[in-house]
Amino acid sequence: MRGNESISPTVYMIDDDPNDVLIIRRLCESVGLNVESFISPQDFLMQARSIESGCIVADLMMPEMTGLQLHAELKDSRTEIPIIVVTGHADARTCRNALRDGVFDFVEKSFNPHDLLVVIQSAIEENSKKITERQLRERAMKQFENLSKREDEVMKLLVTGMTLKSIAGELGISVQTASKHRLRLFEKLDVQNEVELVKLLMRIDPALPLNGYSAA
Repeated sequence: MRGNESISPTVYMIDDDPNDVLIIRRLCESVGLNVESFISPQDFLMQARSIESGCIVADLMMPEMTGLQLHAELKDSRTEIPIIVVTGHADARTCRNALRDGVFDFVEKSFNPHDLLVVIQSAIEENSKKITERQLRERAMKQFENLSKREDEVMKLLVTGMTLKSIAGELGISVQTASKHRLRLFEKLDVQNEVELVKLLMRIDPALPLNGYSAA
């Protein structure tokens, strides 16, 4: 099942109460979602690094670790799969602080099955969008790695709004040569114009170096 996560998102159910696990499992499976259940947060954390697609549904109060402590562990390890906390004990302040800290949602244990399913599907959709964005970002970075030093220089100047004539003067080359470099870098990056070039650059995390260029 792990190898198919990118195709079939999985709901990871973490709860020490087998009755709660069974209810949510049946709910998810009724709409064709894969479910994996764990009675121990520690057992789940042993596998968490290899998990990418889907969402987590965790009980707030568990003997070894609370759902919020589990979220903190996942956050520290930079595991970005969204977590939904199911609770019958949290107050408004706890809920508010957790949501600010990145918990996807809080759901009362007296949940309406349809409402919980909507939250689960929303979490999976958000996770899928993040995976797609990351894949596009990684693809863009590989495209930029194919640029020559001169093409990279021309690109940096293009995105500042400079004309080919100005770029040629800045680099000490002819306008025709600057135009050829522009054409080649557009072909390598699969863009048609400067607007598409800027959009491609914006897919790159500004904190990541890219041939000396920062999109920030």
